[in-house]
Amino acid sequence: MRFKEKLQKSLKDKIDPQLLNKLPSSYAVLGDIAIFHRIDERLLEHKKIIGEILIEIDPRVKTVIEQIETRTEFRRPEVRHIAGEKKTKTVHKEFNTKFKIDLNTITFSPGNKGERGHLIKIIKENEVICDMFACVGNLSLPIVVNNPSVTIYGIEINKEAYDYLTKNIVLNRVEKRYHSILGDNRIVTPKNVATRVIMGFFGIDKKQFENAVEAIKQEGWIHYHYIDSRGSSIQIEEIVSETTKLMNFKIEQINTRRIKKFSPRLEHKCADIKIRK
Repeated sequence: MRFKEKLQKSLKDKIDPQLLNKLPSSYAVLGDIAIFHRIDERLLEHKKIIGEILIEIDPRVKTVIEQIETRTEFRRPEVRHIAGEKKTKTVHKEFNTKFKIDLNTITFSPGNKGERGHLIKIIKENEVICDMFACVGNLSLPIVVNNPSVTIYGIEINKEAYDYLTKNIVLNRVEKRYHSILGDNRIVTPKNVATRVIMGFFGIDKKQFENAVEAIKQEGWIHYHYIDSRGSSIQIEEIVSETTKLMNFKIEQINTRRIKKFSPRLEHKCADIKIRK
């Protein structure tokens, strides 16, 4: 029986029948914390019992929260406790990688698990990767854990996220190959070091893309994340064309991929852009 059906069965005599279809159909689990995203406000007085039911049916879960993501570069979410232990800190394990995280201060997207797995598979031996929006190591830490010849430079502007990034580097014993950098990637991005650059943030500006190009040695890939309308195909060439006119490089290949659903009308996508200087 699906989660929503279990909720409907448990609550059919406790809430307005018209609200049964408004019950959440899914949730994510990070460590021992379950996360709902934007539960219908008409269910406000029923959120606690929804959370308690979830704890009863899922043995992994000790805490249930509602998290509203933000789209600023600091990625600080709004968190509301629903049920269980009142905590937001946990250790999440994924792809042999341990992440210490505080869901009250940092957004860690479970929906990006597929992208983390994809990056692990495509990285070749001895690559050098620059992660311009490293956060707590969300996308780049599993790469270095699962590829013992890879070196990574991870840049993060948010001091709270950076502190967790440094803790996670030690926790996963990759201090010699993962170099964390605190600061604005418009200023501190290293030049001419990388075979790949990860840009896992929406709303990348012109200067940041220029720095991504400068981070690449002779040739390499830029993984450019963005939001696009469902069913459409944004022209990445238009996004980067101005930069190609100003800088001495060529775009050799562009592949676009869907990462996940972002909202009813929007999708999270990634453009894999191969460049040569």
